[in-house]
Amino acid sequence: MTGAADRHLILGFPRSGTTLLSRLIDAHPEISSPPETFMFSSAARFLAEQSAVEGPPIGVLSGLAFAGFEPEEVMGPLRAMLFGWHERIAAGKPAWAEKTGTDVFHLETLEPFLSGHARFVILMRNPLDVIASNMDLAATMGAQLPELFALTRGVNDPHEGLARALADRTEALDAFVDRNSAECHRLRYEDLLADPETVLTDLFAFMGRPTPPRAVIDAAFTGERKIGLGDFRIHETSGLVAPVKDGWRKRLPRAAAARIIPILAPLLERHGYKVPKTPAQPGREDAVRQFTLAARMRGQMRPRD
Repeated sequence: MTGAADRHLILGFPRSGTTLLSRLIDAHPEISSPPETFMFSSAARFLAEQSAVEGPPIGVLSGLAFAGFEPEEVMGPLRAMLFGWHERIAAGKPAWAEKTGTDVFHLETLEPFLSGHARFVILMRNPLDVIASNMDLAATMGAQLPELFALTRGVNDPHEGLARALADRTEALDAFVDRNSAECHRLRYEDLLADPETVLTDLFAFMGRPTPPRAVIDAAFTGERKIGLGDFRIHETSGLVAPVKDGWRKRLPRAAAARIIPILAPLLERHGYKVPKTPAQPGREDAVRQFTLAARMRGQMRPRD
């Protein structure tokens, strides 16, 4: 049986680099980190309660309380089942790390379920790159992740909806780390790619499994790759490559960037990212003139006689 120090959850907003980090961790000779299992997100949905009601919260914990069961009598067996599955997946490795992108949407339910029973690796990426990458993901899947749809429903611009969801979950993560600082280790995606050996040395020390990181990096990109749910681009990755600086500029429409930068500015500043200038937007007359000129250049319109 593993102890709390050998159980980890990787937490980060989808498209923050969590799949790459999981792949690196899984290459460690003593740590298992499989493709996404969705076990903890599913457990959170099972345990979730509707508290905005008069009287007791509506959910399984309240329902079983009336049958005489304390919360731990419900959560304990469920926790043991999930931990047991991870131990079986680990196939002899003494530690494991769960990575499922949707776990970040269930922090409030997972915290009492896992506090004192696991440790947490928190991954951050430039929010503007995260937005651009999530737009790619939705286009590839043909739909949004259900949790993202719930957070962005009713927001007309998908970029703005994603930005507001990212701000919400990052603030929740920051508060989670403040409450559980001794059990959390933070890192940034850009730092991982820029200086992987230093970042992984610190990470493996936190996980209680120090080992030379170069051997782990090499092992992560050789041999048979595990097939599973997660980042659809991970199978094209053959090594660690420094990210393109301000890559979001070529992927986000100018008007969308102008709307979301003010929303994300506090996050950018708080986590050490430069806040870019908000792109200036043309007035109506300039916009009409620019659109007309572009259309003529594409041959879609003829000038009036």
